[in-house]
Amino acid sequence: MNKDIKGGIGGVSTVSFNKFIKGVLFVDINHNTGENVITSTKGYMWFLSLNIIFCIWLLLRGTNRSDIDALPLTLQIICGCIVALSLVNIIITLKIKKNINDGFYHTILPFLVLTLGLLWSILSFNFTVYYQNPLMTLMLTISVLLPATITFYISGRLLFLFSAPLVLSLLYVEYFLQERFNVAQFVGALIMLLVIYSARYILLEWYQRVQRSEYEKNILIKKLVQQAHYDALTGLFNRLSLTRFFEECVSSLSGNNKKLFMIVMDIDFFKQYNDVYGHVAGDKCLIKVSQCIEKSLRKESDSAFRFGGEEFVVLTVCDDISQVKAISQRIQQNIAHAHILHKGSDVSSVLTISQGIAQWQEGMALEALVEQADQQLYKAKKNGRNCVCY
Repeated sequence: MNKDIKGGIGGVSTVSFNKFIKGVLFVDINHNTGENVITSTKGYMWFLSLNIIFCIWLLLRGTNRSDIDALPLTLQIICGCIVALSLVNIIITLKIKKNINDGFYHTILPFLVLTLGLLWSILSFNFTVYYQNPLMTLMLTISVLLPATITFYISGRLLFLFSAPLVLSLLYVEYFLQERFNVAQFVGALIMLLVIYSARYILLEWYQRVQRSEYEKNILIKKLVQQAHYDALTGLFNRLSLTRFFEECVSSLSGNNKKLFMIVMDIDFFKQYNDVYGHVAGDKCLIKVSQCIEKSLRKESDSAFRFGGEEFVVLTVCDDISQVKAISQRIQQNIAHAHILHKGSDVSSVLTISQGIAQWQEGMALEALVEQADQQLYKAKKNGRNCVCY
């Protein structure tokens, strides 16, 4: 069980239009984990598949129709390059699966997307020049840009690298055909860009709402786990967690010579401490004592619990009783070094603690182990407190 459950509800900030150029046009989205996400594996596979389908459709469109010319060799070669590059990308993506946003592939992915964008822009340019039908080219461009927007909305960089060559190709082909600058064509290309990135903005807001909801849900789950297993005041495990840890410790003993021990401890004259210093100071005292206890334990084999009130429990797996006594001595020393003044104590001018130790025997239930440790704690109190009994 993780002892370091931390975090607070803070959501993912939404994108705003006043940061459109920086945040929507070029920047990738970061998850709450800090992961730099540029696209999803399934989305990218879908996009590559559509690239292949579009190219195959272009290659086959004039095969069985006399009224439509087949693609010239140049366009066939470009379509073949797009299909080949897409197939290679699909094979690589299938092999790396969920690691598309990590490592070397994460680094080269922008170059692959840019290459696809350049190939489509060259295809678009030659398509217009050959067929002399800008409207058909525009429809083809929109058909390619739509899935690109859906796939790369998380990454403004990838979307820009793919769409910019296509839009520039539309502008240049108009100038190439008419040998003059066409304002209407320029405005049309600008409108297309605005449509693409406004669509990305809408998808981005949806994505971030989902991310925020998921993040807040995870934080809520962590808080519920914290409340279920940890003491709210001291941060130690609570009494409910003791059963689970006890079962885990018993299971860990099979096949080795280790032994399970329980230390039950009680702050001496804690009622008088509250009477003298008040309950707020009493709470602070409990926190300091719990810190002293945790400081005394071995992380790999010891666990501390607040059992109730001023009573604490430690479960420890040791080789023999000498190791357990060493833990108890460290607890007493750390509490003594904390120098918590206690004017209401009959034992010392500073706060002290009494401890009882019991060893688990085969077949013993948790309740029986607690009862044995409590009996030893009672002996420690009867012997004058501020001591350990076993």
